Amino acid sequence: MKLTLILCAVLVLQFIFSLIQIRYYRKSMDKIVSGYKDKEGYYLFSGMERRTFKTGAIALIVVDQDYVVRDCHLLSGRSVFSKFKNQTDFHGIHVGELLDQVYQGKQVKKKKISALHAALGMAAENALLSISKKHVERV
Repeated sequence: MKLTLILCAVLVLQFIFSLIQIRYYRKSMDKIVSGYKDKEGYYLFSGMERRTFKTGAIALIVVDQDYVVRDCHLLSGRSVFSKFKNQTDFHGIHVGELLDQVYQGKQVKKKKISALHAALGMAAENALLSISKKHVERV
């Protein structure tokens, strides 16, 4: 009986913490989007990497129509209280170059690289695919 109550309490806490994290993610995303609201040709992409017992990561990048990263925010940690950090290292570089830095120019399995790099790579891949698709549709 006690074990059942403890498990129920854990599930309720997990649900509450998930809601807190989702709310923070939406606020952060809205804040980034508001900076580019009146500008045309900018796109927001995200990537997420979940790990079972290690730290997970979320990446938010803003890319212009020329595939150049204009803004990059990364969140990494085990706690729902982790915060996004603006990464100026990636501002102004081409998405392809970002992918090269993430994967270090070689084919590696996602589990072999850090969760942060995997999330950043996923966001950059989404950017390349989506923007190139928009360019093809215009032609």
